[in-house]
Amino acid sequence: MIKRVFFLFLILSSLLLARNYDQTIIDIESKLFPKMALLEKRVEKSSSPYLNISIVANEMDFDVAQGFKTNIESSYPNAMLNKKIITKVIRFEDLKTQTPDAIIVLHDSKETLRAIASWANERKIVSFAYDPSYLEDGFLASIYIEKSTKPYLNAQVIKKFGFIFNTYLLRLSKFKTNGKQDVKE
Repeated sequence: MIKRVFFLFLILSSLLLARNYDQTIIDIESKLFPKMALLEKRVEKSSSPYLNISIVANEMDFDVAQGFKTNIESSYPNAMLNKKIITKVIRFEDLKTQTPDAIIVLHDSKETLRAIASWANERKIVSFAYDPSYLEDGFLASIYIEKSTKPYLNAQVIKKFGFIFNTYLLRLSKFKTNGKQDVKE
């Protein structure tokens, strides 16, 4: 009896701590994030025949991250702009030994999100956040879905770390400062 109660408690606590993800948003982001990464000049000009994307997830979100990876791979089975897209699901601790061109972050604690964004920005790695509110933690870009879908770029990160995007993406995007207010560029 005690084992059953403990098991039930364990299941309920994991369900309460689980984060909900919107499959429509994941579908849209899995199509747009690789395209946006290729519009950053350093990634675009790289001589590598690959676009390496790491999806950073904690243990509870690994299934969601794996689904994100599957969506990217099915959306881009061939090369895009002469680059084959390689996608990995990885923990932040393991990311530190990698050199991806772009990262996608699902969810984590504020402290971890800020550490991931800082790590990526210092290495000029294009960083995407599932949730646009994570731009305030230092991520470079996200997608905001309302009446129309718009890329959101973090103006402070672009300026501070010298990211250079294709003018098409810049014209299409909304800019955020600290992830809070629109900036007219």
